[in-house]
Amino acid sequence: MENGLELCVVPAFAVLQARREALDACGDDAQALGIWMNVCLLARAIYRDGARAFSGGEALMRAASAEQIERWTEDYAALCREENPACSEENAQKAMQALEQEDYERLKWRVLRAFGVLPGEARARRMTDRAYLYCAAQMMLDEQEKLDAMCPSCRERAQRRLCPVCGEEMPEENAGFDERRFEELRDAGVCETASSGADETCGAV
Repeated sequence: MENGLELCVVPAFAVLQARREALDACGDDAQALGIWMNVCLLARAIYRDGARAFSGGEALMRAASAEQIERWTEDYAALCREENPACSEENAQKAMQALEQEDYERLKWRVLRAFGVLPGEARARRMTDRAYLYCAAQMMLDEQEKLDAMCPSCRERAQRRLCPVCGEEMPEENAGFDERRFEELRDAGVCETASSGADETCGAV
């Protein structure tokens, strides 16, 4: 925010405190409850140098313009949506697509899952990048030790890609195959033309 101010999401207890303060401030004027609720909440959400910038809703109301309060309220709502996105299928798909490109986040998740820790737990918040890397490397070494202890036949079977449902071996993927590029060429008719030419050649032979 401007002028060295910082906007933070407040906990539920602070929201209840803001509501009590707003009810006391608006008195019998029920129509003013909305704006009082906004300023009392913002007073608990706006910080400067690690401390609250406003002592309460009235202090913020006297210091800021109506336009600032409206803008800050919108910013706070956007921050809440960012910090706590709605658990919808659409948002889950977006999160999944974003995480697919984040190798480090996937590594962190594997470590947390292995030890039964949720990302929001205090144990997870105390983890450093070095600690995640250490655990991930140790897990990889553990898996390698298991493979090294197997006979060549069992090691070969253990390294196969198997279907988790039926247990059948999965076909090897062509790492150099660009499916997106193939789709583009197919839509442009290139693949069909090449295929037809090959068929004609085979027929001539």
